[in-house]
Amino acid sequence: MKTRISIPALLLILLLAWQQALAAAQVQHPEGIVAYCFDGDTIKLRDRRIVRLAGIDAPETAHKDSPAQYYSRQSRQLLEELARGKTVQLEFPGENIRDRHNRLIANVILPDGQSLNELLVASGAAFFYPHPDLDPAFMEKLRELQAEAIRERRGFWEKLLSLPLADERYVGNRNSLRFFPENCPPARNMKPRNRENFGALIDAFLAGYAPARICVFWPEEKTRAARD
Repeated sequence: MKTRISIPALLLILLLAWQQALAAAQVQHPEGIVAYCFDGDTIKLRDRRIVRLAGIDAPETAHKDSPAQYYSRQSRQLLEELARGKTVQLEFPGENIRDRHNRLIANVILPDGQSLNELLVASGAAFFYPHPDLDPAFMEKLRELQAEAIRERRGFWEKLLSLPLADERYVGNRNSLRFFPENCPPARNMKPRNRENFGALIDAFLAGYAPARICVFWPEEKTRAARD
């Protein structure tokens, strides 16, 4: 007995197959020209692919419900200077090549062979953002570059580590490698076996932890009026 497939079901199967083929083609052609920089860690290629730079995070630009964070403007500007209009190669250092927003997660290689991800961390324009599916050697390189940028007080590190918040206590989660201000509810409710205590902000960053995205402590960018 033959199984009949309805036209809507057939169209759905063809659509899914086309989407899978398109996704495979995008990964099999890991080259593109940078057309736009959304912020200090995300770019758009001319073929409309969105790429999130793997293993790093940059200060957030202004959103509808939140103001720009300190150094977000400089981070984006550096990314544009380094990459906009250039042909880049994409390397995929993780098991998952896309995030939940369907952005490619890549180590972006510039025409001179340098890693854009590494340059941003080394310049103090982005910080190391570990993830369990990323290659350990790739993450360790970023952590080492961050430690060097901290020692030299490059980029945002000079101001960030001179503020009163740098002397406050923080709590890290050993499972996620994220850290929180000590008074943040997730820090207070954390299981003791997952808890890592830091006596100062620099200790958390040097240990390879990254700021959690709740109970944000990062200072805001001053408006033009405030700067004037």
